[in-house]
Amino acid sequence: MKHSRLLFTVVLAIAPHVCLAQQLAYYPPSAPVDNGTLANSPEKAVTPATAAKPAVKPLTARWLDLKTLSLSQRYRNTYDTGGYHLFEAGQQRSLIEGRVKLDAEGRYAVGFRASSGRYFNWAYSDYAGRDLTASVSNPVVFASFTPAQQEALFAAVAADPQDYNAFLATSSRGWEFYMRELYFSASPVKPVTVEFGSFGFERGLASEITTFDEDGYLSGERLRIHDPKHLFFDHVGYTNGFFGSIETPNLFDRGANLKNFNYRQVFADKQLNSRVGFSGQYTWQLGTDTLREATVVGAPELKAVDKIRLEGYERVNTVSVQGLAVKGGSGFAIAFEKKVKGLSGDLGFASIDAKYGVYGGSRVLTVGSFGLNGDTYQEGKRPFTHLSYKINPVVTAFGFYTHAFGRSVFNDNQQGINAGLNFDLKALVNSEKLVF
Repeated sequence: MKHSRLLFTVVLAIAPHVCLAQQLAYYPPSAPVDNGTLANSPEKAVTPATAAKPAVKPLTARWLDLKTLSLSQRYRNTYDTGGYHLFEAGQQRSLIEGRVKLDAEGRYAVGFRASSGRYFNWAYSDYAGRDLTASVSNPVVFASFTPAQQEALFAAVAADPQDYNAFLATSSRGWEFYMRELYFSASPVKPVTVEFGSFGFERGLASEITTFDEDGYLSGERLRIHDPKHLFFDHVGYTNGFFGSIETPNLFDRGANLKNFNYRQVFADKQLNSRVGFSGQYTWQLGTDTLREATVVGAPELKAVDKIRLEGYERVNTVSVQGLAVKGGSGFAIAFEKKVKGLSGDLGFASIDAKYGVYGGSRVLTVGSFGLNGDTYQEGKRPFTHLSYKINPVVTAFGFYTHAFGRSVFNDNQQGINAGLNFDLKALVNSEKLVF
């Protein structure tokens, strides 16, 4: 019976991908009906009600909602398609994220996210080992391209020398700390929230594999509506903004982008029940039309798996990038997730098309297959796995491995291994007294 219910749940989850107009509902078996036996039992009659203890609020709760305060240290080892050792370095990431509340209820707030990293999809910075700039500019890297890829890159550099030089000049080394996101958020009425400034991407239930890196940013305005009673969906929204300045993570250096617009998005998500949720979005970006969708299904019957995440995208039109016609493309990722006490991980497979770099608006990035999705994935077909273990409330050990198949796509992450420690500084501060 359990497996039949799981099968029905999976079918239900996939239904929105097949036909969004089809609305199905699934309800797990109801709890046994109380026919009065329990209500009249002596045990219930003599058991006093236990009052719930009021939640303890942090000392800074009135003004600050701190989501993340952390420091990560990792070792990264990466080979490109031709077997060249691009990364073999010690890296660090410093991160703080949260909201400053302007009123007690938090209906008006200033959101922020600041981190290390000197590029759109690199929040980790090198401090030991080979610098990425030296690796990318090495002639051995160019030699690892196929003849057709070398010819395409020559043409791309000739058409787009500014972006090529900017990419070569970008260094991942250093301890710089930048304000990537800073935005004003207001909810004048409970179901409606508006945001203005620099903020992250609305991904729904999708991950950075088929969207954009978690460290990425937009500049502009966003409207969110939470009214499932009238709209069916839990959340619907619209984003109007600017996508760019990928080599300039500091908001204060790219603030002029707030008056420019090249990115529009509509999105919606729905949690059907405790086990099934889905999301969908349409994005117009630099003339590129893309549909994205994702589904998460709880699967406790499988024992070895808690959740299954399926996400995909379809780029539906042809766009010209500095004279290069880039046709539509598609991709997907599936991941099986599991948590056991302090241990959590996933195992999955991703397929990202060779021209995912088109979203950067650069012919060099497009031809070089340098996408702006998660930097540990990029393009190509690849299995991947994550594993993390919470040693104590402050320290978590983590690891990641992936390997792409074939050479049809030049990839600077053909094989990648990451391993390191994350230090939750918020938990460390809160160990004696609840401050944040």
